[in-house]
Formats: sequence, C-alpha cells, structure tokens
Amino acid sequence: MSHTHYSGDPRQITARFPSTCHTCGMPIKKGETIIYWPNGKKAGHYDCDIQDYRQSIASFEDEDRYNNVYH
Repeated sequence: MSHTHYSGDPRQITARFPSTCHTCGMPIKKGETIIYWPNGKKAGHYDCDIQDYRQSIASFEDEDRYNNVYH
C-alpha cells in the first residue's frame, strides 16, 4: 500500500556524497543505501533508521486511511 507523498517525508535513497549518520555518528559512504529525513536534513544508515522509517510510513498510511484517501 502506498501513501500520499510530501516533500518532507523521509525516503530511502543512495548517498550521493559522504556524510555522518545522525543516529550512530559513524561515517556514511557515497553509494550506500540510507534513509534521508528532509525536514531535519539528516541522513542515517539504512540499518540504523529502518525501524523509525517503517513506523513513519505506517503512520502516513494510517493518516490517509483516517482521512478517507483509501476507498
């Protein structure tokens, strides 16, 4: 199931440049799969942030269901 997408929603992407994981503080290498959180302009390793990412997606879908987006 998909949800309504907004520009501030977190998303899974490939790192385009090196950075630091906001969760564990370890380096993120270019080309690594990461979770990007646009509202805070933060990036996290996939393994560090996947649980929070999945909870966010579930919350977005619940909100769409509540607002009757799904018929």
